[in-house]
Amino acid sequence: MKWIIILLALICSSCKIDSDKGVDLTDFDFKTGDDTEIFFKNVRQSYYDLEENKSAKLNIFRFEDRLKEASHPVLNLAIVFNYLQDEATLLIEPLNITLEGNLEVIANHNNQTDTLTLDTFNRSAMLIFISDIYQHLIKGAKFQIKTASGYEDTLVSKQEREAFRLTVSDYYRLTRIY
Repeated sequence: MKWIIILLALICSSCKIDSDKGVDLTDFDFKTGDDTEIFFKNVRQSYYDLEENKSAKLNIFRFEDRLKEASHPVLNLAIVFNYLQDEATLLIEPLNITLEGNLEVIANHNNQTDTLTLDTFNRSAMLIFISDIYQHLIKGAKFQIKTASGYEDTLVSKQEREAFRLTVSDYYRLTRIY
């Protein structure tokens, strides 16, 4: 009985893949591997809405339980998979946000404030911006986003936060960031 309890404790403690894991984006190339693609398609794809763009040779995956309608700003994400080049890109799809120039998010955690800014909307800058938000999210930070009417709360509900966290986590696994 003692060994069963120890075994269960080991299994339970090893299952939380992305809890406090740091992310290293140096030397990152957006490539996916055959094994990670198979894992995503067989295990994780069922949690996503799939949009196929055959002319561009892209598949776009959006988390199925994301907020599709809201009265406040929402940061939804999409995994864009280029299956000809075995590359995946993580994109921001803002809802109820009019982008004028840059995207600015303030993260508040333990009386510390960090301002995150996305100035250029290329895939590398977007990945760094999303990863910064993700690191604050797993620490429990609260977020505000700059809009035309000032700063408004975003990533408020558990549904929003989980959709963001799981999409980033799945992307990290798909591209072997961790």
